[in-house]
Amino acid sequence: MKYGDLISIVVPVYNRAHLIGRSVGSLCAQSYRNIEILVVDDCSTDDLSTAVSAFADPRIRLIRRAENGGAAAARNTGAGEAAAEWVAFHDSDDICVFDRIERQARKLLALPQDYIGVHCSRLLYLETTEATYHRALGFLLPKPDRAGDLSGNLYHPTIRGNYISVPTMLLRKSAIAAAGGFDEGLRNNEDWDFTLRLTRLGKFGFLPEPLYLTLLQVARESTEAQISTNERYSARSFITITGKLRRAGVAPKELAAHYMVTGRLLLRENRPALARRYLGASLRGRPRKLRTLTLYAVSFAPWLYPLARKLFGRNLNKPI
Repeated sequence: MKYGDLISIVVPVYNRAHLIGRSVGSLCAQSYRNIEILVVDDCSTDDLSTAVSAFADPRIRLIRRAENGGAAAARNTGAGEAAAEWVAFHDSDDICVFDRIERQARKLLALPQDYIGVHCSRLLYLETTEATYHRALGFLLPKPDRAGDLSGNLYHPTIRGNYISVPTMLLRKSAIAAAGGFDEGLRNNEDWDFTLRLTRLGKFGFLPEPLYLTLLQVARESTEAQISTNERYSARSFITITGKLRRAGVAPKELAAHYMVTGRLLLRENRPALARRYLGASLRGRPRKLRTLTLYAVSFAPWLYPLARKLFGRNLNKPI
């Protein structure tokens, strides 16, 4: 691969005809011109075809899936259709700066062969007017306090939690295939599961500048946001992912925090016996964790869970 070769960009879409102008428009405006933009329609019911046709850009190809499969399936479809050796992902409600692809390509080319991809910083922000500017909000992912684990071998940092956003990646297509693509059985956390398998294969480079932008108002209202916060889907994904990690030989202590989250989600789904199994596994890894001890005790009397939440406030539901 050399600079100037074709790069494929996969954009999974479901009912986003009203947003595709800003999203795909930011890709059409890229300074790196030799790209193909694969818009994967996951059985939308709006007029996506008209919205895509309005670009009149021959680099855009609309791919229609036969049935709705979610973001994981749509990304797999796009990656499978990609003609290039390098593949980037881009979400249908986001935008990127004009030189994102160019800078990522130059970065990846400058790295040794054991680097399978690069990722960049992501800016999440609230849209404001002059009148509401005093309420403006923005933050970066990965968080700036992650110094030391943003490039190189990122497998063990990724075990602790998902912090590499899939749509900020530029990857070797061969690495996507070697990782097995996205797990279509997961309705959320499929990005974390995919990144865990990627980071076992090779190293990543990092560009600290926020080349990828997410408007929070749109993200919070999206179907994906509703799925990502669905506790039943979350419980299932944590069970699946921790199982994969356990079979891969990850130590119980490293999985303890994830077992605790799994148990908490199962309690909220009124499955106390299964929750107790995961909370017990968490305690074997971190025996003195008060929050986990509290949840484990509550699993024997699950009707106490709402009361415990009142007594302990948000502490029982904090992230890991």
